[in-house]
Order: sequence, then C-alpha cells, then structure tokens
Amino acid sequence: MRADQLLQTHTVWWGGTVLLCVEGELDIATAPLLDQTATSVLAAGPELLCLDLTALTFCDMTGLHALRRLTDQTAAAHTRLHLAGLHPRLRYTLTRLKTLSPWTPPVLQN
Repeated sequence: MRADQLLQTHTVWWGGTVLLCVEGELDIATAPLLDQTATSVLAAGPELLCLDLTALTFCDMTGLHALRRLTDQTAAAHTRLHLAGLHPRLRYTLTRLKTLSPWTPPVLQN
C-alpha cells in the first residue's frame, strides 16, 4: 500500500482557524505526509490549528515524533495547537511524555 492510502488528511478553514483531520495510520511510512500537510497549512498563517485525531487508528514512535515536530512547527509559526479526538491510550502516552521529557504537548481535548 502507498502512504497516501494509509493516512489521509482533510482540512477545513474558518477565519484564522484550521481544522486538520487525520485518518488512518501515523507511522514511519506516513509521517512525512503529516509533515507536508502541516507545512502547507502553517504557511497560510492560521491563528489556531486544531488537529483532530478521532479517526487515527495507529500511532507508533515515529508518529509521536511527527506530533512533536508539529508542535515545534506551530510554535515557530506563532500558531496555537490543540489536539482533539485522542484515543485514551494516545492521551495517556502524550501525558506521560509530558512528565518524562522537556516537551510539553499541546492542549489535549476530547
């Protein structure tokens, strides 16, 4: 399977806010797709990026690194980042990362 078959992204804009929905698997094969989409979205200069992970079915360590890069990208672009629709296990992992490393994940919402 091609990476774009394993991970799809959809964006919806309203004003200075963009909703980026991620569907499928976020792993070594697909993380570059999220990176590319995020770069494209952030180039337009939104005030807020809401990353909806409701339809994310898998996330490995490479996916976690992609989320960290997204956090860094949004900070550099002076864009606020919110994560929404997190599976409880991913929420737990991100919360643990917050306590175990200097990285602070963005606001976590359901």
